[in-house]
Amino acid sequence: MMKISFYGVRGSFPVPGEKTNRYGGNTTCVSVSKIVDGKIKRIVLDNGTGVISLGREIVSNYFRKEEDLECVVLFTHLHPDHTQGFPFFAPNFFSQCNTHLLGMKTLKKHIGTVLEQEMLPPTFPLEYKDLKSSRKHYELKDGQVFGVYGPDGSISAQPEKSVFRVEAMQSFALSHPQQGSMYYKITDVESGESVACVWDLESHHGGDKRVINFFKGCKMMIHDTQYLDEEYNSDKMIVQGFGHSTYEMAIENALQSGAKTLVCTHFNPAHDDAKLDEVAKAYIRDDIQVILAKEGLSLEI
Repeated sequence: MMKISFYGVRGSFPVPGEKTNRYGGNTTCVSVSKIVDGKIKRIVLDNGTGVISLGREIVSNYFRKEEDLECVVLFTHLHPDHTQGFPFFAPNFFSQCNTHLLGMKTLKKHIGTVLEQEMLPPTFPLEYKDLKSSRKHYELKDGQVFGVYGPDGSISAQPEKSVFRVEAMQSFALSHPQQGSMYYKITDVESGESVACVWDLESHHGGDKRVINFFKGCKMMIHDTQYLDEEYNSDKMIVQGFGHSTYEMAIENALQSGAKTLVCTHFNPAHDDAKLDEVAKAYIRDDIQVILAKEGLSLEI
């Protein structure tokens, strides 16, 4: 059984404050985990500011001998709302930590290069090279399949013998500027159940057929829902081309892929708790379960 937990659900930038307390104000971070032989095995998706609290949790688990400091991080892309928590990710300050950073190459730069540039003086007090963890970088490509926590290591060439099987799908600039994004299908090898991780996607009315076909058979889909239809179609503040979907687009993709549950995330920072409550009520449906993600929410499949 996989556990999907949300630590950051906002897009663009953090929005702390009393009006966002219930859904949360941190930027994107999702955990997919499973207990194997009494220990937590985990994949972290993105390193927005939500990863800061997750990092503290992982370290606490380590001292309780419930989780190793073996961190596998999948990046959808390298915009700040998906990387800005990395310098504050607590496991990186332990020499026992092995961090595996996976994602697409962007403008001829791999993940480590981008993170290193974000931690240069005079704008940051600590350099990337000064982190105590051991870090390994992997370049992922469209259609790549690999295992996580397999017999040959944390990143495994034997997906069917691993704890998780991961399939990667890359979109391109039309779906999310400037370089596109990477989406992940994560399967619990033991149970065969899968979750689709699809955010920072500008989909289409009627469904994105490439996304739908790739994620066929996933029990749960986590999907970008930054905009309401009236925002996306507005001629006042133009957001078409910004690389994000509406709730209707997410529902179309989830239904056509056969998902039983749609979890909406990557919320517009302008949407406070009251607005998201309105959205949740508006999308109560009989044909699919629609859930709005909140920091602290955990679901099992």
